[in-house]
Order: sequence, then structure tokens, then C-alpha cells
Amino acid sequence: MKASDIEPLYFDQRAAARLHCLAPASERVKLAKVEGCSLRELFVSRLFLLGSVMFLLDAILENLKRISFSSLLHISASILFTIGSILFIPNDSQ
Repeated sequence: MKASDIEPLYFDQRAAARLHCLAPASERVKLAKVEGCSLRELFVSRLFLLGSVMFLLDAILENLKRISFSSLLHISASILFTIGSILFIPNDSQ
């Protein structure tokens, strides 16, 4: 059987997005990247970033009240968490 004998499949992109998101990790590599799922990943990443920025603001306010070892540890962890959230946002090349 040659590649030219195989008839291409046509389906709408929303159905492909659902299939891609529900597929096991090994199958996801085989499926093409679909716009619907990447938009979902982008949305989830931005929500994660928003949450980490809120933790950072809480840590800053905590340090304005009083500075202690615990508050410095809290702001350090919040800064690292926020940086990790920024780096976790998917880009177009993935």
C-alpha cells in the first residue's frame, strides 16, 4: 500500500481539538496541533499566571506590614512561582 492510496480524512477542527485533548500522551504526538486545544492551554496558563501574581502581591503586602524570615521566604517563593508561570505560557513555535 502506497501513501497515495490512502484517502485523507476530513473533519471539523472542533472535533479534532476534542480528540487531541482526550488522547493519551503517546497519541498526542501523532495528532496535529489543533487551534482549539492550544487556545485552552493558553487560557489555563494565563489563569495560572494570574494566580501567581496574586500570591506575589500578597507577599509584597505581607512584607510592608513586617519583615521576617517567613515573609522573605514567602516573597522569594512568589517571585520564583511567577517567573515559572510566565515561562510556562505556550508560544507559537510549540
